[in-house]
This record gives sequence, structure tokens and C-alpha cells, in this order.
Amino acid sequence: MAAMLKLSLSYLSRSKIQNLFIALLILLSTLLVSTAVIILTNTGNQFKDMHDQTNGSHQILTFEKGLNDPNETHQWWAAQGGIEVSPLLTYRTLSGIAFKDTDIPNVYLYMLNTPPPPWGVDELIFSNGTSKAIPERGTVWIPTSLANAYNISAGDTIGFKTGSSTLDLKVSGIVVDVPYGAPFTNTARVWMNPTDYQTDFDSIAGKDNYMMGIHFNDYSTNSSYWERYASEMGTPFLETKMEFESISSFYLIINQIIGFIMIFLGTVMLVIALITIGFTISDAILANYKTIGILKSLGLTSSRTIGTYVIQYSFLSVVAILPGLALSVVVSKFIINISVSSLQVGNRHIAINGISETMLVGVCLFALVILFVILYAKKTRSIQPVLAIRYGMSETDHARLANRINSPLGNWIGFAQLPVAVVIGIRNLIKNTKSSVLMLLLTTMASSVLVLGYVLLTSITGIYQTAAQWGYDNANIAAVVVNKNTFPQAELKQVLGKDSRIRTVGWQGNITGVVSSESTSEMQGQSTSLYLSVLDGSYQELGFETLKGDNPRQANEVAIGVSVAKTLNKGLGDLIDLYIEGEKRTFIITGIYQAISNMSVSGRITIDAMRTVNPSYGDFDAIFINLIHPAQADVVAGELNEQFKASASVVTQKTLLDSVYAEAADILVYPMSLIGLLFILATFIIIFSTCRISIRKESRTYGIYKSIGVTSRRIRLSVALGITILSAIGAVLGTVVGVYVLPMLLETVLSRYGIVHLPLILNWGGIILFAFLSIGAAALGSWLSSKDIREASPRMLVIE
Repeated sequence: MAAMLKLSLSYLSRSKIQNLFIALLILLSTLLVSTAVIILTNTGNQFKDMHDQTNGSHQILTFEKGLNDPNETHQWWAAQGGIEVSPLLTYRTLSGIAFKDTDIPNVYLYMLNTPPPPWGVDELIFSNGTSKAIPERGTVWIPTSLANAYNISAGDTIGFKTGSSTLDLKVSGIVVDVPYGAPFTNTARVWMNPTDYQTDFDSIAGKDNYMMGIHFNDYSTNSSYWERYASEMGTPFLETKMEFESISSFYLIINQIIGFIMIFLGTVMLVIALITIGFTISDAILANYKTIGILKSLGLTSSRTIGTYVIQYSFLSVVAILPGLALSVVVSKFIINISVSSLQVGNRHIAINGISETMLVGVCLFALVILFVILYAKKTRSIQPVLAIRYGMSETDHARLANRINSPLGNWIGFAQLPVAVVIGIRNLIKNTKSSVLMLLLTTMASSVLVLGYVLLTSITGIYQTAAQWGYDNANIAAVVVNKNTFPQAELKQVLGKDSRIRTVGWQGNITGVVSSESTSEMQGQSTSLYLSVLDGSYQELGFETLKGDNPRQANEVAIGVSVAKTLNKGLGDLIDLYIEGEKRTFIITGIYQAISNMSVSGRITIDAMRTVNPSYGDFDAIFINLIHPAQADVVAGELNEQFKASASVVTQKTLLDSVYAEAADILVYPMSLIGLLFILATFIIIFSTCRISIRKESRTYGIYKSIGVTSRRIRLSVALGITILSAIGAVLGTVVGVYVLPMLLETVLSRYGIVHLPLILNWGGIILFAFLSIGAAALGSWLSSKDIREASPRMLVIE
């Protein structure tokens, strides 16, 4: 045992830099995998804990269209067993706020008349401010999502836009409001003092709307309740219903994406680290072949020889894995705090779960490292003392190395005519095949990670360029109706009709459609609701896209979201029965599309289809406007917004989307930057280490080169040139993987949120720049690793 320890310590002390880099690789692999496990473990827990703590809603019903009586509906649900309901909340809608002399137009607010507690469902938890039964006069409570998005604190004053005037109210509390408090949303509930509500809105035209929340003791039974509701009330629920999946989706989606990417790439880095360990052990065995042969001839058994490597890498693994696990807790906590900041209460950091799973990851990583060490160190069993002393390697390896040097690849026609620097660099790669393959794999993965991160962030920040592929329209301007009771629809139509700058206009309404069990056998007696878009205009002209087929043109046609198609097992040309305002209509499915909004649980019909049910339908929520010259969008939107600001918010599509998705990009930039930096660091470490090993193996050759007049700088440039050429090939392969392969894997996560094909923006200039960062790391690593050539004399190199 003493001899094994001495040998292990000798190996550790003789290759300090190499062992340090191996430890760093294990640490980085541990950091990525453990961070991913913690993020995925906590993704649902944080939301679930807060949802349970507030007794959160599973469904939110809003009454704005007059199709269901809110009081009757509330009374029916309150009388049911196995559920709890919130009070019937009275509200008015407003759009836009003014804060610190800045107008923020694209914020949609439910101004609530706060009822006295207890509410039973969706209890508010104060993150900042003093908890009271109701807000004091002149003050409001706002959700954490709104406060975080615009850096609003308790004590600040917000101006709420009421059309021509502004309602100034002081923020007395910031609350966690689970149903409407998800990150990257532009909709929020604002809780007002009841007296203020009556006083402030008495002078504003419009009428009160209502909403209520339902909490099911067993959410899976909700369909049976709705079947009974339709049967007893004589009509299905025709107003808007927000499902639990929609409530939770934006709390979970970012962490799911981050966790998926990190665990996949962490696994890849772990594999690379294990291969590097194997490669290092193989070269260590080759470098110490004679020594091992002598030790075996003196009585050191093969098992003890293997044990020396196990002790060495056990020490390195423990030294690397423990800090990696500790760092993963810090990094994951940072990422989780950013992505679910709207669930954070005050300055109290969110508790991190999954520590036991992290420890299990550490144990598994340690076991994997030791397993690979044993597998590669077993090569010492075949070492025969006599051959080891004679050749310094096995006779088979000696013959294989000679054949590799004289292979057709090393002697192709014209190879001798290449510049000396190129020949030296290529020969170095050919002679060290394993290390060359490892470096190619590493630069490929590093480039693919950098490219994926750049493409993903570019695609989110530039979502307005691919809006139609995310399920949105592609119009230049959107006018969102805020107060339908005062909205001058006829006046806006007249203004738009006279404006010579406008090319096309589309008026969109939103209704609830009910798919009955008669439409499909898969529903097993249940019915489901979906969001139906009603368009007075052309879906094609306004840029709405489909994955398959076309958008509806006729009254009997419908396009459905991919989630609906999957759930109902429907395809193009199939028939689907929809109940619209209580009347059954049969449609032909002409198109299937994806939409992140409502998770693709939606459909599109024409205004003609709607008017077969309701001939006087005119309940429009948004107006889409295309211009002859899109560059005029800001000017036209500004003019229309000024004219109709009392009842509508008119903004460009870019403004509309940026207000929602800019926050998502801000959250993603940190983990993607971390992963990219770790892979660049890993590229540098591995290439430095493997080049250093190969240079020491070729010391005699380089000594001969120097003795015949080749300068150290030229030799170093030759080695770096070969590695750079290899890494350039890896960068090209990595670009292909990052643009086409990894996004396909990411789509497996997004498919549950209604996106089956990830819309990407490919800015090739930036893609090439990020892909070639790995080349820089490889070139630098190979150059620095070759400094021993410069420092050693030709005589000493030849002697070695």
C-alpha cells in the first residue's frame, strides 16, 4: 500500500498542470449536471409551493361578454362540494401606466374592487409593504411581476391611464398574485380600495366586469364538474376560462428550457471529461511503460498498478466534485431567483430543494470517473516486463505507430510539397489520432453551444420578425380595445378607411368554443374548451401562418392549434363539432398551426362563421393594421393612440412583443453565457493538456527539428496551425449541430407549451463569429502548451 501511495503522489506531483486541468474538467462537468438537476427539481416545486400556500386557482373565469350571468355562475360553483371559489371580483380594465415621467403603454390592468377577507382562493402574500385587510384610501397593491418589470417599490406613485386623464395612486403593497403574476406578462391585477374604486370609476364611462377563481381539491375531476354545469345551467360556459396549464406555463417554461440545455450539455462535457481521463491515463501508461515493466519485474502486481491510478483520480475527483456541488447550489439559486422572482417574498431568498439529488449526482460522477479509470488502467495487465524494457511500449503498439506514420494519409501525393510548417502540424495530428478526435469533438460541441445560445437569444429578442411562426399576427400595428363600452368602433373604421397610408385592416374578436365528446372518441365523455379567434379580414393578409394546410376562408372552415389536433387526434380534412354561444356548428379543419399563446389550445374561424351563430356580432378585442410603408408604423401608431387613447391602446407589433419577451431574453442570457464560457474554458483546458502530452512525447523529434535550424517559434506555429485547422473543422460541424440538431432537441421541451417547431432567426454573421470563438480558445491553448519547446535546448530535447 505504501508503494501504491508513493507512486500515486509521484504521478500527481510530476504532472501538476495536467492534473489541475483534469480536476477542473471534472469540476465543470459536476457544475453543469448538478445545476441542471437542481433547476429541474425546483422548477415545479417553487410554483407548486406558492400555489398551495395561497390556495391558488386552477381556473379563472372572466365575465365580459354578457353570455353567462356572473352571479348565477358564482352561486352554482359555490354550492359544489370538493371545490373552493373566490369572491366574485369586480373590475374595470385600463391600459398603460406612467411611472417616473415615463409612459409605459403596453400594460393591461384589471383594476379590482378589493373585497374584504378571507377570500379562500388566491390569498395574497405580501412581498413588500404592510399587510392589511384592504388597501388604504389613495393606495393600491400591485403584483410582483409588474413591480419587477419596471422597478417599482412600495411608496412609489403610479399614474394609471384612464384615457384623457391619469389616476395617480400610491403603491402601498407588492403582492404575490399567482394567477396573474407570472414573469414576462403584460397583464396584471391591481387591487384598489373599495371607496376609491367607486369614486374614481363613477366618472369614467363603462361598466363593471367580473371574475372568479376556482380551486379543485382534485384538479383531474374538473371536466365532470363542467359537464354537470352545462347540464344543470342549460348552456355551456361561453365566457373566457383560463386553465391551470396556462397559469403555470410561464412560471415553468424558462427553467425547463435552461435545465434541459444544461443537463444535455453537462452530460456531453462529462463524457468529454471521461474520455480525456482515459486518454491521459493511456498516455501516462505509455510514458511510464518502461518504469511499469521494471516495477512489475520487481513484484508489483497488475492490481496494485491499477490501484495507483485509482488513488490518483479518486483524490482528483473528490477535490473537484465537492466544490462543483457547492458552486452548483450557488449558480442554480441565482438562476432560479431570476426566473421565478415574481414568487419571491420580500428579501427572503427562495428555498432551494434537491440537495439530496445533488449529492447523488456527485456520488454517481465519482463512480463513473473511477469506473473509467479502472477500464483504461487495465491496460497495464498486458504489459510484459521484457518488451516494456526493450521497446518502451508493447510490440503491437510499436508496429501500429510505425504503420500510422507511414499510412497513405501521411504520404498522399503532394504532401511533401506542402510548407514545412503545415507538414509538421498535420503530422502531429496524424500521429496522435486519439487526441485529435477528442479535440475535434470538443471544438464541435463548444461551437454548437455558443451558436445555440446566440441563435436562441437572437430569436427571442427578435421575435417580432417571426411573430407569425409563434402564432401571432404579422401586422405592423395592433390596436387593443381596453374599454369596449366607450370604444368608438364606427369612428375608428372611418378613420382607418380614409387613411391613405393603410393597406389592410383586420378586426379580431375572441370567444370560447366547446368541443363536445361527440367530436371524438378519445375524450371519453368529456368536453373541452378552446380559445377561438374570430377575424373580420384575411388571415393570410395579416400574416397568420400555419404548419399544415391553410387558414380558414369560408364559414364552414377552421384552423386548430397543434395541441387541439393532438388531443382530439384530428388532421386536415377532418370534421370537428364546436359549440359557439350554445349552438353547434360543424367545421372542416383546413389548417393546423402552433401558438405559444394559450399553448396552442385554440382555433381560428372567420367572421362569416361567427355570424351564422350571432348575425350582429361585433365584439372585437383587437384591430390589426398593415401599412403600405411599414417604416411609418411608429408615426401612425402614435397618431391613432393619441386619438383613441380613452378606450384603446395602439402600438406597433414590435412594442407589443418586446414588452413580453424582452424579460425572457434577459433571463436566458445568464445561463447561456455561463454554459458558453464553461465550454470555451473546457476547450482551452483539454487542448492545452493534450498538446502538452503530445509535445513531450515528440520531444526528440522537435529537438532534431531545432538542431537542423527550425526555430522554436516556427515549430510552435506549426503545432498551433494544425490544431487551428482541426478546430476550424470542428467549428463548421458545431455550427451545423447548433443551428439544426440542438434546436430539434429543444423542441421536445417546447412541444408541451404549444411550439413543435422552434422559429429561429439565423444571423449568419453573428453565428460565424460565435462559432469561431472555440477556434480562438483552441489556438491559444495549443500555443501556450508548446512553450516548453522554446525553453528547451536542442541537445536536451534529443537526450529526452
